[in-house]
Amino acid sequence: MFAANPVLRPIFRLEKSPAGKPELLADGNGRRECYGYIRYPVRLAGRKTYRLRVRFRFVGFEDVKRHLVHGVFADSFNHGVFWYRVEDGWVIGEQRFAGPDEETLAEVRLIFRFSATGRVWWDRVSLQECEPIPARPVKIAVAWGAGDMTHWQRWLDGAGALRADIALMPECFDGNWEPVRAPSEPSPVWEIMARKARQWNMYVSGTTYVRRGELVFNSAPLFDRSGKLVGVYDKNMVYDPELDAGSTPGTGFPVFRTDFGRVGTLICYDSWFPETVQLLAQKGAELVLLPNAGYYAQLMHARAADNGVFLAVSSLNCPAGVWDPGGNLAGEERPDPTRWAPSAILDVHCDPVLRLELVTVDLSLKPSPHYWGGPMRSAPGGRRVRKTWMVPLESELAEEARRWWDH
Repeated sequence: MFAANPVLRPIFRLEKSPAGKPELLADGNGRRECYGYIRYPVRLAGRKTYRLRVRFRFVGFEDVKRHLVHGVFADSFNHGVFWYRVEDGWVIGEQRFAGPDEETLAEVRLIFRFSATGRVWWDRVSLQECEPIPARPVKIAVAWGAGDMTHWQRWLDGAGALRADIALMPECFDGNWEPVRAPSEPSPVWEIMARKARQWNMYVSGTTYVRRGELVFNSAPLFDRSGKLVGVYDKNMVYDPELDAGSTPGTGFPVFRTDFGRVGTLICYDSWFPETVQLLAQKGAELVLLPNAGYYAQLMHARAADNGVFLAVSSLNCPAGVWDPGGNLAGEERPDPTRWAPSAILDVHCDPVLRLELVTVDLSLKPSPHYWGGPMRSAPGGRRVRKTWMVPLESELAEEARRWWDH
């Protein structure tokens, strides 16, 4: 066991389970600053793929990701478990990852932290070589500029001919900026989107105003490869002039399952609020669509890197773009010298006539900026186990959000 400061060391010991099997127990030492870990040396072969798996039960705390860290650490390599599930009364954490390029001496660490009285029992911990992680290439078509519906049908044909997996048009691409003139859902424009999705075997999205009962929403439908409606996102953060014109904010930030990954959507003004992308990422979104009339491109680096997501942006009045989780922009000519992140962008194709950019990304790759050998020592990229505060900010943020009077 290890703790650089001995007064912070948790209590580790072996116990027998009720079934008589050995378990490793970690106890808080009475101080909330408690921090330390058990370590076990391992040798990682070069250019292999590994699976780290832990099984445990716990009492005395609520947030496993705040109080427990399971990882593999070496001087030039690191990785760890970021997702957990409950199975037959046990918590299971499992992560596959590509190992180092060369044979490396490392150690598996079971870290217990920031709980005075919590207790955890591990009954299984394993690190095994496994099958390589398959690439997940996805072709994303994004657009810039305005056009009539003839243009957008040609644009969708162009995206389909390039074998896009998903084609995103801008906000209110149909040209209607008057909510009071919105057709009922589903609109004729949505029928065109569905038909083109079916024709070209691709997902299609973009926004229009639609009327639902007595209310009008700025809505982004997502149609699948067969033209079926997967779901609809209604703009939550409605821009003030839209409110004046009769549009109503939607509620909720859904994440949709597709055959290539999990997709969330924001619309224009939503992007000014960092908690919108954060929520989608925590709900499992890997790709976030941002159709808009205009946006601030420099924010996209942060939104992607802060939350470990891909961002695809189509805009009426600004350039289109696709960002990866490291904050890399597809086709950028001058990469930020302070970013230090590998890229998950595989290819970029631009059609200036159609105003179409086709970007191929690998969704299996989620690099972070300042990538020092792996995700346990790089920028957190939305990985909650990388938060090292003892007192989370969420409750204080919620309290401040409810307070309407000044300090």
